[in-house]
Amino acid sequence: MLRVNGEQADPALIEDAYVRFKAEAELASEVSCCERDDEFRAQAEEEVIDGILLAQEAERRVPQPLADEVRTAFEETLREWRRHGASWDLLDAQRDSLRAETVSQLRMERFTASLWDGLPELTYDELRTWYDANITRFRTPAEAQVLHMVRFPENSNPWEDYAAMLAIRTRALAGEDFATLAAENTQKKSGETDLGWIDQQRLLNPFEAMLFSMQEGEISPVFHYEQAYHLVKVTGVRPASVQPFEEVVNSIREEVARTRRLQVLKDLAAELRTTAVIERE
Repeated sequence: MLRVNGEQADPALIEDAYVRFKAEAELASEVSCCERDDEFRAQAEEEVIDGILLAQEAERRVPQPLADEVRTAFEETLREWRRHGASWDLLDAQRDSLRAETVSQLRMERFTASLWDGLPELTYDELRTWYDANITRFRTPAEAQVLHMVRFPENSNPWEDYAAMLAIRTRALAGEDFATLAAENTQKKSGETDLGWIDQQRLLNPFEAMLFSMQEGEISPVFHYEQAYHLVKVTGVRPASVQPFEEVVNSIREEVARTRRLQVLKDLAAELRTTAVIERE
């Protein structure tokens, strides 16, 4: 059980934060992170502690909202719950807790607004510096539209497979339809020859290095990669591009401002921790 200055933390909030931290980590690594469960749960507890400390500080600094303000906000809360399918019976049973949450939310909104009012306006140079430091976020990679055939060397003499691929390439260069040649000669089990559009993501990958060194309409040399001979034709090219600063400056301003506001809350929570009584049972 977790208590912050005598206030018991809601276990459901900790569980929600734990699930979110774990999901974000697994999404980033594309693997299960079960061995890090203790780490995620600790992060969740720390986040909930900060939230409680800030809510307690808001209650100390911000007076009780006016009755009319509470009534308007509470009615909107009820409407929102109804839009999400809550029954009137459920809302009646939860009325007191929902009203308390509404009052707490109003206080927190006023409290955070007062903290952020003193933040200076972001300058053009600050936004431009952030854009330059995060330029990869605004880069669209090059793309190539690709026809592909593959042959897996099975003969004792691999030169026979290589020669066969060279012969097919010669026919394609002489004007025979590459798509037809690929469909008739590929050894891929699925028979797939049209790879569609491929993004350039791996600069050191030999297959992509070949694709993105070619021009539209060009047929590659025969090359060896992952235990097979490959032959590709690039039928379309889209060059890499970067969104201009002017097109994304507004979204950058919102993100940087949001980050600064969150940092203000984190700094205040850290300050409040120095005198807080945090108990774990």
